[in-house]
Amino acid sequence: MTRNIYTKNIDIESTHIHLKSDINMDVKPIIREQYRTINSTINRNPSFTGFEPVDIESDDHIISLMINAGCIGDTGPMAAVAGSMSQVVLDELLKQNSKYSIIENGGDIAMKINKNTIICIYAGRDNPFSYNYGFKLKPRTSCYGICTSSSDGPSKSFGISDATIVFSSQASISDALATGIGNHANGVDKQDVIHNALSYAEDYDDYFDGVLIIKDDVLGKTGHIPKIVEVNGSISEDYDIE
Repeated sequence: MTRNIYTKNIDIESTHIHLKSDINMDVKPIIREQYRTINSTINRNPSFTGFEPVDIESDDHIISLMINAGCIGDTGPMAAVAGSMSQVVLDELLKQNSKYSIIENGGDIAMKINKNTIICIYAGRDNPFSYNYGFKLKPRTSCYGICTSSSDGPSKSFGISDATIVFSSQASISDALATGIGNHANGVDKQDVIHNALSYAEDYDDYFDGVLIIKDDVLGKTGHIPKIVEVNGSISEDYDIE
């Protein structure tokens, strides 16, 4: 039986979620609870907002996700906050037996899908790949995290790539790695920017499926990423566009 797909846009503080799911669930209370938990943790542990990994034990799901991701990506926990928020919402939907859910939070996506889906690339307003190309995703039996860091937009880094996109099994980890790898996307020209970021990424390849770096009209990748397809035209009806 084909389930209905519900689409929602949710804005709470700095969280801006676009959600598509086969579960019609009010996730706003979940998001607000995560904010209370994060703010409480920061009040007790000011180092939580720093740029370095922290060693704090917590029974709270989102805090554990952020701490673990920061340790993996060699970043502060807050580098993974958007991806972790997406991951927590996805985990709650999966508890309701969701088969198809995509949670996009400022470019940081947690998803589990049971049908073919295309996720459009966004690498800044003026980048030629933005909204003209996308990732062709097949059904997956497990969760997937696709997170983006760039020199423009809400998910910022100290690098100058138009987009550093990381694919892994968890959005929190993808988010932290996108920040850490994106911080090293610097150089004298676009090829240098991509080379430096991908060289840095090699030290973390145990934790991701693939990494894509975009600078101007040049792409660079390491590992396995979904097939890139042109979307500036007709798309098979078998695919959704996110």
